[in-house]
Amino acid sequence: MTTAPGVVPEKFFFTVRDEAVAQKINSLMGKKIGIHYEQHKGVPTSCFGESQYFVTDVRILE
Repeated sequence: MTTAPGVVPEKFFFTVRDEAVAQKINSLMGKKIGIHYEQHKGVPTSCFGESQYFVTDVRILE
């Protein structure tokens, strides 16, 4: 994530459980996108994902 030009990008770690969403993310690589996600606090990361943020959809930003 970049907040403004010239600012060091911030890493946003997330989990994608839907193969179609993962393919969509890969196809939009290098473009500016908006990420729709759900936060599940307390979900065991070793069982369900690597983070508490689960991406449900992405869209390209114009």
